[in-house]
Amino acid sequence: MMPRPSFRSSDSGMSLPELLVTITVFGIVSTIIVTFFINVSTTLTQDKAATDSTNIASVGMNELTRVIRSGTEIEVQGQTLNNPVFVTAKSEDMTLYAFLDTDSANPKPVKVRFYLGADRVLKETRWNAYKINVDYWAFNTAAASTRDIARLIGPRVAPEKYLFSYYKEDGTELVVTSTAFTAAQLRSIASVKVTMKVQADLTARAKPVVLENTVGIPNLGISRLGY
Repeated sequence: MMPRPSFRSSDSGMSLPELLVTITVFGIVSTIIVTFFINVSTTLTQDKAATDSTNIASVGMNELTRVIRSGTEIEVQGQTLNNPVFVTAKSEDMTLYAFLDTDSANPKPVKVRFYLGADRVLKETRWNAYKINVDYWAFNTAAASTRDIARLIGPRVAPEKYLFSYYKEDGTELVVTSTAFTAAQLRSIASVKVTMKVQADLTARAKPVVLENTVGIPNLGISRLGY
């Protein structure tokens, strides 16, 4: 008699405990990978925002410093006193006269305004000068140019300084109020502290960058920063 062949099952499945362990391990590994990716992405976003904020603030601060240091009084025909360096001096709006980007053989002043628009963009407007006789200047009523010099300027949060703060020769601060400075107060301004806060990350996940610089006005002819 022929022996009966034996049959063995070839199905090699996974038991329920093994399946549960596999799912758990896969879940843990996936969580680690996702968390790592989120952390790296957040760090890169924060670093990029900090770099963008620093670059924006640096460009704006350099331009403000350059113009303020070039500030100058303007002689007025028939008057003993010159017009002061500053035409207006507010916390987020400043207009001044300066000898800037001019020809050394034929120097010419310019009137410059810095102000924050409603969009929190720092803007610069310039008016060119023209001679009314050999020694005196007047300024065009039509602006020669307007441009953005720094965007994403963050709002002030107390006790932070405003964008512009003004100081006398002895270091006393001229407090900006709703009332405009008088001509005598404008004439007493010896330096300007610029506090520029830039927030390039609109989600606010990265902290804003804050730069501060106190800028004197050498053209006034005396040292006014001895404090």
